[in-house]
Amino acid sequence: MARPTSVTKEKILAAAIDIVRKGGPSALTAGVNAVFSKFGSMEGVLEAVRTEAHRLFKERVGAGFSLNPPFKGMGLAFLWFAIDEPQLFKLVMDDKASATSFEDYIDTQVGFKQESIAAIGQSFGLQGKDAEMLYYQLMLVGIGLAHTCVEGGAALSIPQVSEIFGKNVRAFLMVIRAGNDERESFMPREGTGPEGDVESYLLIHSLAGQNHLLQELHAAPRYIQDIEWVEMERVFRNSFSLSPELLREKHPNLTRGDVRLIMLSRLQFSVTEQALLLGISPASVTKARQRLKAKLGM
Repeated sequence: MARPTSVTKEKILAAAIDIVRKGGPSALTAGVNAVFSKFGSMEGVLEAVRTEAHRLFKERVGAGFSLNPPFKGMGLAFLWFAIDEPQLFKLVMDDKASATSFEDYIDTQVGFKQESIAAIGQSFGLQGKDAEMLYYQLMLVGIGLAHTCVEGGAALSIPQVSEIFGKNVRAFLMVIRAGNDERESFMPREGTGPEGDVESYLLIHSLAGQNHLLQELHAAPRYIQDIEWVEMERVFRNSFSLSPELLREKHPNLTRGDVRLIMLSRLQFSVTEQALLLGISPASVTKARQRLKAKLGM
C-alpha cells in the first residue's frame, strides 16, 4: 500500500510561488511525484502559480484605492507590486491574452477601469471620455515605470515613482482641461491630412534631428521663404505616403496655401507655430484650418 503523502496541493503551490518569486517561471522543475498527482503536470503548476499571482496582484493593487487620492493610490500600489514582486508582476503582465488594442490590454491585464474612472471623478471632477483618457494615459505611464523597475533599467523608490506619477497626473489634467486652441501650446494636435497623424508624431521626432531646416524651424519658428518650401516639400514627400502632388490629385480644389497647411500640420507644428511660419495670425490659421477641413470633408 502506498504511504499517504503529507504534501498538499496548497503546500506545493506555496513552494512554487516562492520559487517563481526568486527565479521566475523557468526556475520551476519537476522535483517530486506529488506535483503530477496534484496538478497533472508542470504546466498545471505554472497555471496555478499564474492564477495565484493574479489574485495577489488584484488584492494588493485594489487596496490602493483606500489611499488619498484613490486613483493615485491605485497607481502607486500597482508600481509597488512591480517593485516588490518583479517576477510575479512579469507573470501577470506577460500573460498571453488576446488583446486587440492598448486599451484592451489594460482592461484585460490590469483591470480596475470602472473603479479608476469613479475615483478620477471623485478626485478631479472628470467624467466620461475625459476620465477614460486620463485613466489610459496614466496606466501607460505606470506600465512604463513598472517595466523600467522590473527589468533593472532604474532602481526607483516609491517616493520617486510617486513624484513622477504625480507630475504626469498634473500634466494630463492641464491638457484635458485646456481648450482646443490652448492644448496646441502643450502638445501637437492630430493633423488635418486625410490619413490622420499618428505616425507623423513619432516620425518627426526622428526627422527633426536629421534635417537642418526642420530642426531649425521646430526650435525657433520663423517665416519660411519661398525657396525653403522646396526643401519642406522634399522632406514631406520622402516622409509620408502623401505628397503635395497626390494631395492636389485627390482634392483638386486645394490651394497652395491649403497644401502648405496640411504639410505643417503633418510635420507637427502647432497653430501658433504655423502662424509664424506662414506670416499670418493664429486666428487666420484657425479659420484656414476650418475651411480646409470642410474641403476635405472632415
